[in-house]
Amino acid sequence: MIRGILILLGATAVAAIWYASTRPANVEIATIERGTLRAVVEEEGKTKVTNRFVVSMPVAGRLQRLTLNEGDIVKRGDVLAEIDPLALRALIKEAEAQTRALERRTEGIETKKPKREELESARVGEQSAKEALTVSMHLLEDAKAAAAHFEQEAVRERKLAERGIATDSTLGEAEMRDRQGRERVAIQEIRVKIRRYESDTATLRRGALEAQVHDFDWQEKDYQEQIAGIRAGLEKLRDDLTKARVLAPADGVVLRRLKESEQVLAAGTALLEIGSLDQLEVEADFLSEDVAHMKAGMDAEIFGRALGSRVVAAKIRRIYPSAFLKISSLGVEQQRVTVILAPTEPLGGANPTSVGDRFRVEARVVLERRADVVLVPEGALFRSANKWHVFRVQGGTVRAVEVGTGIRDGRRREVTSGLNAGDEVVLHPGPDLQDGDRVVALD
Repeated sequence: MIRGILILLGATAVAAIWYASTRPANVEIATIERGTLRAVVEEEGKTKVTNRFVVSMPVAGRLQRLTLNEGDIVKRGDVLAEIDPLALRALIKEAEAQTRALERRTEGIETKKPKREELESARVGEQSAKEALTVSMHLLEDAKAAAAHFEQEAVRERKLAERGIATDSTLGEAEMRDRQGRERVAIQEIRVKIRRYESDTATLRRGALEAQVHDFDWQEKDYQEQIAGIRAGLEKLRDDLTKARVLAPADGVVLRRLKESEQVLAAGTALLEIGSLDQLEVEADFLSEDVAHMKAGMDAEIFGRALGSRVVAAKIRRIYPSAFLKISSLGVEQQRVTVILAPTEPLGGANPTSVGDRFRVEARVVLERRADVVLVPEGALFRSANKWHVFRVQGGTVRAVEVGTGIRDGRRREVTSGLNAGDEVVLHPGPDLQDGDRVVALD
C-alpha cells in the first residue's frame, strides 16, 4: 500500500517537472518598426536673463532708501535710486570759493609785480654805471701814466740839483708836479671804487627786480595751475551731481535688490539687477564627451515642470571653451562644460513672467537625426559575448539574435543589422529565458 503511494507521488512530481519545463513563458512582446530617431543628451539647466544689467552707485554718497521691489517693472530712463545731493553741492560751493580766492590772489600779483618801466630803468642804470666805471678806469690809467712821468722828472731834477746844475725853483716845481700826480691817481682810484660800487649796485638792483618778476611769475603760474586743478575737480563734481539720480539703462523688471536702507556707499557698489524676462536663455552643464559632438546652431529643446506640457524649440548659442570638475550626486567626478541654449520663443509663452530668472528646466540637445531607420526598444537589448542581442519571437519560440546598433535617444536604438521592421522581440527578458524557449505574450 505504502509503496503504491510513493510510486504515485513520484509520478506526479515527474509530471509536474515536465509540465513546468514545457509550459510557455509569459513575456512582453514588442514589434520592430521603422521611423525617425534622434540621438539626444539631456541635462538639468536653469534659465538666465540674456541682457542682465547691474545698476551700481555712479558716485560715492548717501543712498536714499530704495522703493523698488523684486518683480517691479521699469522703463528705460525711470529713476531707480537717488543719492543725497547736499554733499556734492557743498563740495561744489567749496571748490568755487577756492577758485575765486585764487583768482583774486592772481590779480593781486600783477599789482605787486615790478613794472616793465622799472625793469627797463634798472637795465639802463646798470649799463650807465658800467660805462661810467669804464671811463673812470681809463682816467685812472691816464693819471697813473702822468704821475709816472712827473716822478721821472722829479728824480732827474734832484740829480741835476745834486750836481748843481738845476735851481731850487726848478726842483720845487718838479717835486710839486710829482706830488700832484700821485694825488690825482689816489683821487681817481677812489672814483673807480665809487663807480664800481655804483655798477655793482645797479646790477644787484636789476637782478633783484628780475628775480621778483620771476618769483611773481612762478607764483602766478602756481595759482593758475591750482585754479586749473580745482576747475577740473569742479567739472567732475558737477557731472557727479547730474548722476545723483540713478536711471534705468533699459526696459525690464527688477531681478534682485542688493541694497535697501539709506546708507553711505562707495562708487561702484551694486544696487539692483534688472533684465527682461522676454529674453531668457538656458544654461546647462553637459558631460564633456557629449559636448565634443556639439556645435553652435544645433537643435535643442527646453522642457520641464516650469513649462508645463510645453516643449520649446531652441538652438545652441554658445559653448564654453573650458570644462570644469563637478561631483555627481553619486560622488562620481565628471568633467562638464557649460552650454548656452537660445529659445526660439519666450519660455513663458503667453505669460512672459511665468518663467523667471534662474528657474530650473530640462535641456535636451539633438546630436544627430536619422529618418526611416529600424528601431528597437532599449529594453529588448541585452549583452552577450560583449555584443548586443535580442530574443526574436518566431512561432511562439524565442531565438537569440545578434544585432548591430547605431544612434539612440534613451528609449529606442537604431538597428543596423539582425532585425527587420515587423519582427517581434521580447521586452525585458529575464535571466532564465534561453534560446529556443517557448513564450506566450502577456495579456
